[in-house]
Amino acid sequence: MSRKTWLTVRVIAPIMAIAAVVVAIVVTDSVMGGADEPEPENLAPLGPGAAAATPIPPTAAAGMPAPTVAPTQTPTPITGPVAEMRDARRMEDLGLLKAALAEYYEEEDEYPSTGGNIQTVCNYPEIDALCEIEDLIDPIPTDPSGDPGKNGYWYTSDGKTFTLIAGMELEANATPGRCPELAARHTDKDNLYCLRDTD
Repeated sequence: MSRKTWLTVRVIAPIMAIAAVVVAIVVTDSVMGGADEPEPENLAPLGPGAAAATPIPPTAAAGMPAPTVAPTQTPTPITGPVAEMRDARRMEDLGLLKAALAEYYEEEDEYPSTGGNIQTVCNYPEIDALCEIEDLIDPIPTDPSGDPGKNGYWYTSDGKTFTLIAGMELEANATPGRCPELAARHTDKDNLYCLRDTD
């Protein structure tokens, strides 16, 4: 092997390969918008449900106190197509339950009664009144987020009227005016969607 060939294979080729990789990284970085913005240094780690503190503006005068924002327990709203799809499923599920209740009423001349209390929709078969419609709708729908004790559907009835309740992810899908007064406290949900026998 000549000295020129040896230099090309052993020295120049690896240098050219490294240069090509560096160029590729630089081009990719410029196409993707450059380096990430540095994280503000004056933010404390966030606790659950806490809002972010306002960072110190870079132009603030030295020695000036940093502006602060009191933490709040209001969670950040969930948005986007996935939340919208889950909310649409919840509305559809309550519609199916309402149809089964109408069929039950045709046969029994009353709805399964909770005595006016709010119960889960057949999460506890021994005590939940709505388990009585299992023959009419099988399986009984459950919330798409799972964990029916926490994210499930709820039901209240005096035997002559009823309200079905679901916790929505998007505030725009909530119907608080159609919900029983104690529903939010009982379900521990903010954005409630309620479907009544008269709706």
